[in-house]
Amino acid sequence: MPIFHGSVTQIPCLSTCSSVLVPQTEFYDVLRRSARSSTVVRRIKESESSVKTDMVAALQACCLAACLGVNAARPDDSVPLYKQRGAPINQRVDDLLSRMTIEEKITQTYAPYGGNPMTVVDKFINTSVGELAFTICPDTFEDGTGTLSGPAARLAWRNKIQHLIVENSRLGIPVSFSNEALHSSVAGGTVFPEPVSQGTTWDPELVEEIASAIATEARSMGINLAFSPVINMWVDSRFGRLQEGFSENPTLTSAYARAAAKGFQGDQPMGEWAYFNASKVVALAKHYAAYGAAAGGLNGGPAEMSERTLREFYLKPWKAFAAAGGKGAMTAHNTVLNQPCHANPYLVNDIFRKEFGFGDGIIISDCNDIPALISFRVAADMPHAAAKGILGGVDWDLQCGSQSAYTNLSNALAAGLVNESVIETSARRSLMLKFAVGLFDNPYTPANGYTTLNSLQNQQLALRAAEEGVVLLKNDRNVLPLSSSTGLKIAVVGPNGGGTDAQANYLGSYTQWNASTVKVLTVYDALVAHFAKTDATASVQFSPGAAISSYDVSLIPAAVELAKSSDVTVVVVGDDLSSSSEWGDRDSLDLPGSQLPLLAAVVNLSTPCIVVHIGGRTATFGPNNALLDQVDAFMAAFRPGQMGGVAIVNLITGITSPSGKLAQNWIRSAGQSMSGAGPWLQWRVGKWVANTRGTPDPDGRYYDAYKSGFTSAQDGSTVRSDPLFRFGQGLTYTNFTFTNLLATTTGNPQSPARATVTVKNVGARNGTVVVQIYAEDPVMDHVRPWKRLIAFQRVTLAAGEAQPVSLDLTADELEFYDDDMKLRIVPGTYTISAGEDSFNAGYLTTSLVL
Repeated sequence: MPIFHGSVTQIPCLSTCSSVLVPQTEFYDVLRRSARSSTVVRRIKESESSVKTDMVAALQACCLAACLGVNAARPDDSVPLYKQRGAPINQRVDDLLSRMTIEEKITQTYAPYGGNPMTVVDKFINTSVGELAFTICPDTFEDGTGTLSGPAARLAWRNKIQHLIVENSRLGIPVSFSNEALHSSVAGGTVFPEPVSQGTTWDPELVEEIASAIATEARSMGINLAFSPVINMWVDSRFGRLQEGFSENPTLTSAYARAAAKGFQGDQPMGEWAYFNASKVVALAKHYAAYGAAAGGLNGGPAEMSERTLREFYLKPWKAFAAAGGKGAMTAHNTVLNQPCHANPYLVNDIFRKEFGFGDGIIISDCNDIPALISFRVAADMPHAAAKGILGGVDWDLQCGSQSAYTNLSNALAAGLVNESVIETSARRSLMLKFAVGLFDNPYTPANGYTTLNSLQNQQLALRAAEEGVVLLKNDRNVLPLSSSTGLKIAVVGPNGGGTDAQANYLGSYTQWNASTVKVLTVYDALVAHFAKTDATASVQFSPGAAISSYDVSLIPAAVELAKSSDVTVVVVGDDLSSSSEWGDRDSLDLPGSQLPLLAAVVNLSTPCIVVHIGGRTATFGPNNALLDQVDAFMAAFRPGQMGGVAIVNLITGITSPSGKLAQNWIRSAGQSMSGAGPWLQWRVGKWVANTRGTPDPDGRYYDAYKSGFTSAQDGSTVRSDPLFRFGQGLTYTNFTFTNLLATTTGNPQSPARATVTVKNVGARNGTVVVQIYAEDPVMDHVRPWKRLIAFQRVTLAAGEAQPVSLDLTADELEFYDDDMKLRIVPGTYTISAGEDSFNAGYLTTSLVL
């Protein structure tokens, strides 16, 4: 009988051989193929109870025949190699490509987005197509017995499209289905916090869990390719898509890139394709590269920087993603090094594919960016654009609407602009993906897959993520958590406090939210539910008080009257999906609409005032942010997802304690964008860090002041230019001390040093702190950042508990690019600091000699 060893099965042999090792996942399939092709093995019985015994006998006989020189286990020649389940992916692809026409190869580079499903099927029914967006599947479906709707209908359409193409195309090549999966998979799926909120958790393990949950939901709906994670670093708060990214910091974003790659894909080798687990999807990271550094904070603006800055900061997460086995990427709209990213062989082929090891991963353009090469004036016409794109390493042309470039590849080929081997390389990558995710072996998805969406387990994960991501930035007189006294009268005011319009603002963009199946409680809803369970004498009332998309001040008086008659006022402000989203770039960061007048009216009352900000970017609060100075407590929840309202109430009432930390500097005004205050990782450039006139940080960094203006009300007075809140900052309901910082060398080239610090919870409540380690580089030939994050770790401690925390200082974090663009660690003395944010880390330092 077989002996099972983890993932392999050991079969005793009947000859002089000792045994045969067979991958356990392929055990039955290999035997069935052997039984069909061998003349020395009897037919396997259909009964599953007898199949196992017969399979063992078959393998023993095959082993004996092999030892006698008989090729007994050779697959049936009538079954093409590309159709043989479990065969090496490269061999299957080679076999299939040898059978394909040039037209069939070219259509593997098409990625139509949207359109009528039957029109698309009719177009590609003979040749198949590379990739389709899942949004092509309508939400109603006639199955002959009735009408399906929602996820059931979309899944039925997905299987119908796949069936028509597989059964009618000459070679039966299946279609890859993709979907946006930034923080949710499909309509009806769990809506987790958007990445801007995931980033403030400082918890890569949590991000991995979220990605894994999204992958499972997506795969249950027949989606095998996730447009996620976004690993751009958004360094300009005016950019409307800031909410899609994790952080402005390369170390933090790189950690999330690795975590997301593993969560979506499982363990995958670097640079090559391997078979995926059936619950995993290909992670397609966005947007390569430096998209978040767009000039002026405008979508698609050029990213102007030196190659060292590009590599050391903006490409660092991409290097981490490739090293983690990430298999997909989308090129960005913008130019880098004066070339469009979607026609940039040096950026894509030389750096990403070769140097970083992305290899034969799949790369797709963003919507219509290959045709846009004509607008960039780097291509003369559409065939020229198609050639530039595919030679630039872009395998799939994402065709939105009627525009298409790669449909001109045959003309480019005829004109000698590209050769067939280049087209075949992109077709190969498309096919590798399809074999790896099992589309050739299992092209269809079970019809009841949608029943797994938004499970209780995923809702609990979404709640935990929302709680970890909320950042408490102010808590004067310890007004939070709320008093436990009974009969509290609570006023909830502000447009994001309640109502159906606010629900979408908790979720953010790219959710495909299904309101009928995914319930979203606002702060008002959650407070009502909380006190219904804990204190029936409490009163919770809501008044919007303001509008986000218009300057409507007529609602303010009612909100003020409600606040006056209450014990505490919770003001929930922020933005909506028009003021902060893709194409939601702004020239001001002030709260939009009539929210500033509302806040001004409420903070002047004697009622304690707690402000909660729900939005996709950091905000400002009028001249000098004076309104924020008057509030008692301030929480930033960003886009907390479907469980955001519950999480905020759990934190306000003390059920849980805040642990979120800012993943970017919170600048004081739009005028600080790209200054010394933001991004925090900026180089030491200019006089503002060299003199002693400004406001110093504990580590000696100074900020020169801005002039506020020259009007009658502002006669050129100075305005602080340091951040309003700093990177890594965030309060909780207890206090921690850091002592005994040591930094020592290890002799390990991958982790040449280690930092150890003792952390103690000196408060009366349990709490979680993020230990943050920073480094200031030694004197060298090139200007370096003031200091940079090199390690971090979340630590939970009981009241009074102390714990030594040890963190590896890896070569990835200590090295930098020299003049030859080679990574190396500069010998010298590094100043290592530790703390719970980038500001206070300057108080505890030690030296490290490398």
